[in-house]
Amino acid sequence: MLPIQTNHSEHKFTILCIDDETSNLKILSTLLRGDYQVIASKQASEGLAKAIETQPDLILLDVVMPEISGFELIVQLKNHPNLHNTPVIFITGLQSPADEAMGLKLGACDYIHKPFNASIVLARVKTHLEIVRQRRLLERYANIDTLTELPNRRKWDLDTAERIKVYKPHPELSFVGIIDIDHFKLYNDRYGHQKGDTVLRKVSNQIAQYLHAFGGHLYRCGGEEFFFFLPTTQETSIEKLLQGCLQAVRALALEHEDSPTAPIVTVSIGVATCSFANAAEVNSALNQADQLLYQVKHSTRNDYCCNVQLQNS
Repeated sequence: MLPIQTNHSEHKFTILCIDDETSNLKILSTLLRGDYQVIASKQASEGLAKAIETQPDLILLDVVMPEISGFELIVQLKNHPNLHNTPVIFITGLQSPADEAMGLKLGACDYIHKPFNASIVLARVKTHLEIVRQRRLLERYANIDTLTELPNRRKWDLDTAERIKVYKPHPELSFVGIIDIDHFKLYNDRYGHQKGDTVLRKVSNQIAQYLHAFGGHLYRCGGEEFFFFLPTTQETSIEKLLQGCLQAVRALALEHEDSPTAPIVTVSIGVATCSFANAAEVNSALNQADQLLYQVKHSTRNDYCCNVQLQNS
């Protein structure tokens, strides 16, 4: 199968420390740098910029600073779309329960009081980074179809939202498509669901590997139906690419004696162009791809139908 990509598990966790006192930053850096990557900042504005740039796994934030307070800065951090889930631990010499309650209300996950106790700093940092690790693990598996190990429909929706962000400033056409395994119910009726699951895994892996070579991504979105995204390419026409995809499945030579289309497992494909300008555009393209797939399934199957607007423009 294609490996599931991870962003943080292969590297040290990154901790951003924001404190206007150099001595405090040196203490924290000394305590943490053996196990974590530490980034230090003496100013709130610089700290915010570094947080946006590096997207740390955890932020240690001083409450009392000359430029703006930690209370004001955490509001900015939590309002940023890429930082709102980043845990923030306040580091402070303030002892007032009201101040602590205020910080927690604004979104802090914990407090570390000055002067620093090394064991407490290390324990609380470790605890909250373990929560980060577990949350990411849950998110990872929430986005994966357990049978095929492909991204699922939830991941398609998340990736679509990200592609809209990327493509919006620089609109360009790409392809979205739907792939359906031909006569899959007949296959399950003949060979049983266990072998049907094996076919789903083999076919989806073959298609995923094929599309991956062209920068494409495949998602299992229900039963024997798969969505895919494919960027435009100058080297290969979409027609040639789709023919190659059909052939890649046929090359598996998976027996399907009850199929009216062929004695082996085949697929049908519907493809439409999409600019990813907004969610409505993507949904419209998917609906068109579904209609084109319907045409294939009610004619020859083992074929594709594509809106070739891009190729003719």
